[in-house]
Amino acid sequence: MGAQSLSKLARPMLLRGRSLFRGRLLERLRHVVWAGLLALGLYSVMLLQPLEDFLRLFESRVADRSPSGEVVFVTSDEALNDPRTPENRIELAKALDELDRQGVGKVFLDIPFNASGDAAADETLARAIADLGPRLTLVDRFVEGTGGERLWRSTSPTIGGSTTRVVSDETDRNWLEFAWELAYGYEVDGRWYRSFGAAIAGVEGKPGSRFPVDYGFSYDQIPLGSVAAFATLDQTASSIPVEVTGKTVVIGHTNQVQASIQKIPGKFGAPASYIDIYAGETLKAGNTRWMKGVTTLSIFAVALFLAILLSSSRHQRWAAYGALVIACPILTIGAAKIGARVELSYAMALLLIYAAFRSRMRWKRRVEMVNLETGLPKLRALEARLLRDAVGNGHIVITKIQNYERVLKTLRADDKGSYVLKLVDRLRAADPNLAVYSDGHHLGWHTASDDTDAVVEHLEGLRAIFAAPVQVGGFSVDVGITFGVAAIEGDPSARLAAAVAAAEETSEAHNPIAIAETGSETDLLWDISLRARIDEAMEAGEIYCVYQPKIDLLTNSVAGVEALVRWHDPARGFISPMHFIQQCEKAGRMEHLTRYVLQSACSAGQLLHFRGHQITMSVNISATLLGDMRVVGLVRNVLQATRFDPEYLTLEITETARISDHTVAASILEELRSIGVRIAMDDFGVGAASYETFYELPFDEIKIDRLFVANIARDPKARAIVASIAAMGREARITVVAEGLENPHDIPLLEEAGCQQVQGFAFSRPLSLSNLLEYQEVVPGQSLSNMV
Repeated sequence: MGAQSLSKLARPMLLRGRSLFRGRLLERLRHVVWAGLLALGLYSVMLLQPLEDFLRLFESRVADRSPSGEVVFVTSDEALNDPRTPENRIELAKALDELDRQGVGKVFLDIPFNASGDAAADETLARAIADLGPRLTLVDRFVEGTGGERLWRSTSPTIGGSTTRVVSDETDRNWLEFAWELAYGYEVDGRWYRSFGAAIAGVEGKPGSRFPVDYGFSYDQIPLGSVAAFATLDQTASSIPVEVTGKTVVIGHTNQVQASIQKIPGKFGAPASYIDIYAGETLKAGNTRWMKGVTTLSIFAVALFLAILLSSSRHQRWAAYGALVIACPILTIGAAKIGARVELSYAMALLLIYAAFRSRMRWKRRVEMVNLETGLPKLRALEARLLRDAVGNGHIVITKIQNYERVLKTLRADDKGSYVLKLVDRLRAADPNLAVYSDGHHLGWHTASDDTDAVVEHLEGLRAIFAAPVQVGGFSVDVGITFGVAAIEGDPSARLAAAVAAAEETSEAHNPIAIAETGSETDLLWDISLRARIDEAMEAGEIYCVYQPKIDLLTNSVAGVEALVRWHDPARGFISPMHFIQQCEKAGRMEHLTRYVLQSACSAGQLLHFRGHQITMSVNISATLLGDMRVVGLVRNVLQATRFDPEYLTLEITETARISDHTVAASILEELRSIGVRIAMDDFGVGAASYETFYELPFDEIKIDRLFVANIARDPKARAIVASIAAMGREARITVVAEGLENPHDIPLLEEAGCQQVQGFAFSRPLSLSNLLEYQEVVPGQSLSNMV
């Protein structure tokens, strides 16, 4: 068993186990690629902009940084530019004069003025503006009309004269009406103007370029004053409303003037001037570091790709996943604290989409790994668990339910699952919490015990429990179970495959508990590729024939030889014939191997005859070939190709129990006999090489199995069986050959029993063709082991 008895069920299991890591790895990497592409698609249509806005709102709330204090907002609750109240313009002029007197650095008048009906008031304001000279800048605005149109609002030249102007755009907002980014400047009527925010900071930007607005500065810490306070300030006053010397002053309306209301984070009815003040503070602080969504998406995708590629275990991979998830809030808060902007919504989408892919695959595998009739996990789930947990000790036990298919055919559909579950309940007799896995006629589990003898003893106890039938659907059903056991050493997938293979080799009567041999992983992989290697070995001459003489006891001469196939692999040495012949049968290559051996044997026989040795040549033929007439054509074609006389060819039929239809087989053998070849029955007396087969099929020769021949001297029963078979052969007028003779002293006993021919190590081991030709010159019975 072990490496040399992998069943059809075990092979795909081992292959799956070997490729599981690679398959899962490629699957995860493929999911990363798809998640990245989908997240990139979301980015291209800005579908996650609402989430990004929420993150920016959050950043603004947690930042709470102090502004520079160099920008002062001087406000008025009155609409200073209302032409119906010219006195307000005079008040503003007084405030400007006071600011000039106090040595203000710069003044931005963020209120557009048109001419009023009071020329004196307009002239007073114009004069105050002109007195400040280059220190005063007028702010013109784009505003949104009642119909959504974009309108231009600017101060009339009769008031503003040639004063420097900058532009603020109230329409430059996102869908939530937040100004998260602004331009460095705007083009109006073909002329380029700096933006209000850039002018406050005193910076220039490339035309068309934009910068993020950092709302992380504390709203309440922005210095605040009023136009009325500065207008009424007496020159002899000992205190002033707010320090403005050398600072930048922005004059605008408060939120009491409806037309000036805008949204900023945390203040949904703030004066419009605040947006540009925050823009100016952003540029002053240099907080223009902006990692856009496509950049963060790419970084997270690469990080996720490398985390999957470099993680050697599930724990490492999950730790990497956790690190990437935790990185999102850490980056969000960290960026807010230092005044940078990191767009993480699409990176988060990448992680969520990847998680969705993985969750779907895990769900799909869970469904695939569960037997729908019983609800029990399948053996694939056991394999996955052993690999996931890196189990390296204990035993895998596979239970084979005998006659499973026949029982299911007799049960109703509703009772099939109940039948298996009742068996599982018995398996759990000693451990109610035992995790049992089900797959067809196999049940399996893992036991942590490293003591093989203790495991076998426990299984023998379970077999005793199963001696009683189970009640299913009102019927009493007999239960037969056998076990395959494999100690976990190395790859758990390979050991699970070995346990399944061992279970397949069991039988209730003779071998109810089979222990899988320990084989290396390399052995198992080599075994899986064995079928493909057989054809290559035949072409390379690595598979060849040796010949064991059969001695005629009456003439004391060689009566014939049996051709035996051998395989010597350059890398692994001699391969067991039983093993690779079984592989040929499973792969459907038995006919090809038989043709190869038959041609080699007949060519050797022709050479022997040419050298004057008129002896028979025996070739083994598998009983599996007696299902159709193709074997007749095969034999006939080889005889014609080699010109070997068919009367000297004997075909030994092996494993006659595998003959499915004796009538068909009899007709095929008769056809072969019509060619002139003789038919022999191999291993008569053991297994299924029975009297019934001997009676129904046309044999010319029977070979007594080595079991009886080897024990003829010390066991009277063996002697009696040999004698009875020899007597039967004489009566039936067929040749009787005793094979497996190892002790020359047993030859008289075989002669006395009536055997005509003998084959075995007592005369010679199987010989190469050149040694066989030499053997013909040696007296039979002499030890020739040196000629092997």
